[in-house]
Amino acid sequence: MAAPKALFFDINETLLDMAEMKHGLAPLLGGNEDLVDLWFANLLHHSLVDIASNQFHDFIDIGAAVLVMVAHSKGFSVSEDEALKAIKGHITKLPAHEDVATALAKLQSLNVPLVALSNSSIEGLKAQLEFAGISECFTHVLSTEQINTYKPYPDVYRWACKEVGVEPQNAMMVAAHGWDVSGAKAIGMQTTFVNRPGKMMYPLGLKPDFNVKDLTELEQQIKKGA
Repeated sequence: MAAPKALFFDINETLLDMAEMKHGLAPLLGGNEDLVDLWFANLLHHSLVDIASNQFHDFIDIGAAVLVMVAHSKGFSVSEDEALKAIKGHITKLPAHEDVATALAKLQSLNVPLVALSNSSIEGLKAQLEFAGISECFTHVLSTEQINTYKPYPDVYRWACKEVGVEPQNAMMVAAHGWDVSGAKAIGMQTTFVNRPGKMMYPLGLKPDFNVKDLTELEQQIKKGA
């Protein structure tokens, strides 16, 4: 495997700690933080339902609609306005995982583009990176909003590679989501799965090139092969 000429990073959960979202949304779900994981999984599911049915809504709007649904399924009443306000109040205030800033700085020294690639809106994504203190690490900040589709549809990864000027086989997608890894691998990208707490690679997914515990381990692997 050739050393990657560009590194693409998923943001939520991969680079940013979602604990703040759990604290912020749990009060709307009877105080049960475990239901926030259910909410996020359903958010991803319904973003793909949107695309499959030839629609496109802002990721946060989908999140609000899904929060209403999850609350309803558990016997709670939440309005879309309440849901939207809660999500907007926390999604751009997520800290980076402890390993992220140092590892990204070291990866920068390898002189390959570091690319943020997210389903979040471009405005929201930039705010997230700024709050986390890692915006300066990236040469490109790309949102699926720019092409009105969502990961893991193949068009996203092809478009992102084209924006950076790199062929898929020379690019690497880094994510803590098996569906993201499989989507990128399907178009020929190199991939890394990051084992954030509670995450595991989709057993039926396309096997990642690297399976690491954190970005520090990824940086060491990349440096070894550079």
